Amino acid sequence: MRLGAVPAASGRARRALVIIAGPLIAMALATAVPAPVGAEAPWWQLAAFPGQTVTRVALVQGRVVAVVGGKAEEQTATGFTPVSTAPPPAAASVTSGSRTWSIDAAGDVLVAQAGGTARLDPGSPDLGPGAHLIAAPLVAPGFIVAVSTSGTVWRRAQNGGWSVSLALLPSTLVTGTPAVTSIAAFNTSTVSGVVYIGTAGYGTLLTSNGGEDWVRADPGLPPDVLSLAADPSSVAPAIWAGTSQGLYVHRLRALPFIPNYAGSSLTGKWLITIALCVLLIGLGGAVLVVWGRRTRQAATTTS
Repeated sequence: MRLGAVPAASGRARRALVIIAGPLIAMALATAVPAPVGAEAPWWQLAAFPGQTVTRVALVQGRVVAVVGGKAEEQTATGFTPVSTAPPPAAASVTSGSRTWSIDAAGDVLVAQAGGTARLDPGSPDLGPGAHLIAAPLVAPGFIVAVSTSGTVWRRAQNGGWSVSLALLPSTLVTGTPAVTSIAAFNTSTVSGVVYIGTAGYGTLLTSNGGEDWVRADPGLPPDVLSLAADPSSVAPAIWAGTSQGLYVHRLRALPFIPNYAGSSLTGKWLITIALCVLLIGLGGAVLVVWGRRTRQAATTTS
């Protein structure tokens, strides 16, 4: 009886070794052959001022103007050139079609029809004194996004109802919740109905369905975004981002909307993850085999 138990246990042990060795080999193969990310190009690309803080970016008379180190730089055919006048502060108002929405000093959202008197927009939230971030894409009349001083993102549906659209979660227990720093949308042309927000910590987020959902849209972008501007150029519509590490640009393009980073490097990470799971299962199986063998040996000895 003892002689018959040993080969069975040895067979189980060999199978356990195979289970353990397989994932280890897969891990070695996955990590030994690094490959570049398989995307056409970064969604955001560095345009100018690498490593410098761009505190403001705006479109002034069709030209991109960036504020770097307190000085204004205007885009030209050959790069950026210093200019004497900085872009004005972003207005706390936006015009979409015949209506203009604005945020007053108390944080109330007002609406004016065709240059008429501004009145409180029914159902609009109290955004708090100092709130100034508001955007409205022309392609979706009546759809408004506004940000409160606490960082809560509100949306106005095209039918007029206001509701909370986004409340950012803390990035870590130490750093807390990233601030919403900027907002952008194409309100002078029907290029896109997407609204973008910039944050200090989460890069950019966007909504393409009227504020129902927000997704991070920052491949290639530093996490700290200080300013955003929509450039509705007929040649290459773009979103510009002033960041803590330079001026970046995202030029709108056809699908895929955001590149799917599914190259070999990501595949390797998935293989490693799967291999680790299999390894844990294999180790658990090996422990059970050893425990079962010792139990049977103990039973055989006592018999």
